[in-house]
Amino acid sequence: MKTKLVKHKKLLITLLFVLVIGGCAGVFYYFSVSANTLKTDNARVTAKMYTVTGTSASRLMEWNVSKGDFVVKNEVLGSQETMPSITSPIDGTVVKCDAIAGQPASPTTPLAIIADTDDMYIGVNIEETEIAKVAVGQNVDVTIDAYGGKAFHGKVTEIDSATQTYFSNGLTSFSTSGDYTKVTQLIPIKVVIENPDEMPMLYGMNCEVKIHLH
Repeated sequence: MKTKLVKHKKLLITLLFVLVIGGCAGVFYYFSVSANTLKTDNARVTAKMYTVTGTSASRLMEWNVSKGDFVVKNEVLGSQETMPSITSPIDGTVVKCDAIAGQPASPTTPLAIIADTDDMYIGVNIEETEIAKVAVGQNVDVTIDAYGGKAFHGKVTEIDSATQTYFSNGLTSFSTSGDYTKVTQLIPIKVVIENPDEMPMLYGMNCEVKIHLH
């Protein structure tokens, strides 16, 4: 009886030892991965967007394109009563179109937005407290919600020199007493991914990214 108890005791001690070692290894792996990667789901499929405006302060005589049309650089999009025709600044796709023939337009009137479809990328917003860890050239794993667990490999190719809200009214927040409320700012970065299977990418698709810091 005593022999069996001793054996059981030894077995329990061995199992406990294995569990402790396994747990320590798991904790070490978790913190090691956490220290070497930066994860966020504040990311979208996007592209550089160009706003087309009027060329003069006069009536829009004609408008030749609609949302979804592909246009080439310098293609005539429309014309006004005065000044040269309105042309496309790039090769791309019209993703927004507000122009209507007959409306007044000026150089400050947005008529359409054209996306550079040859330069689609993942736009990622990184908190300012984490941006020092990010560098151009770092490897990135991207999963796009629309494609489940499929992983895309990419790289950080650009880090913006201003926060997301710097040129908007959202930069700071003051109360009537003059107190300042600090808000953690987001800094946009650009991640270009490999897409060998040519999976369709739609503007605005949600993504999750994991940046390898080392």
